[in-house]
Amino acid sequence: MPELPEVEICARELSAHLRGQTIRRIETPDNKIHLPRDLAGCRIKEIDRRGKFIIVQLEDERRILIHLGMTGWFVFRPPSKYRLALEVNDGAAYFEDPRRFGKVRLVSAAQQEQLLAELGPEPLAPGFNLRHLKRTGRPIKVALQDQHLVAGVGNMYASEALWRAHIHPKRPADRLADDELRRLRKSIVYVLRKAIAYGPQIYEVQRFTVYRRKGEPCHRCQTPIERLVLGGRSAYFCPQCQRFDRGSPRT
Repeated sequence: MPELPEVEICARELSAHLRGQTIRRIETPDNKIHLPRDLAGCRIKEIDRRGKFIIVQLEDERRILIHLGMTGWFVFRPPSKYRLALEVNDGAAYFEDPRRFGKVRLVSAAQQEQLLAELGPEPLAPGFNLRHLKRTGRPIKVALQDQHLVAGVGNMYASEALWRAHIHPKRPADRLADDELRRLRKSIVYVLRKAIAYGPQIYEVQRFTVYRRKGEPCHRCQTPIERLVLGGRSAYFCPQCQRFDRGSPRT
């Protein structure tokens, strides 16, 4: 599933192609997507991201809110199949989504604020920290994937950040020491920025340190990577570099 880096890359690409352009035509071959025809003639003012959502802000203050789902992505040449086409003065953007879990809806500014109000803090925003995770006793990887606690981080980058921070994914979040939380914060920021830097070819060029590498050697100590299931999702880790210790009780 696209996480913060992939959504950020997609939003930047959309902004480069569509920002400041006027919508000429909207095509929605998929009956799960409904956008009014009166969007034709609207100018695209800004394109931003919040968590895993792309926000296309129109000049009339309405927004097209996009969640990429499991397999969503935008391309700028007509693919064989697409769920949405946004044609503008100078080109078009096509929403590919083979599994059709992505969502596109038109909302007002007030509706957008309400829909996104419960998202957690942005990991790349100034002042981001993880002190609020002290309030949950869930495994740290499960807590990181909760969009109410941290916006945009999912299965892939939670595993990658925990490996970099030397923290076992099963550790209770409320048992992490302050220095561990600071180290984890830095690790999250590092892995997200590194992924964003890959750009539009991220799926082709990115290589993970632990994610989906079960049985392969750890890049630090050569111990085989292991996998466990937490909260219904896979967690990949190095049993040597990320030893399990419940840690000290919360103070």
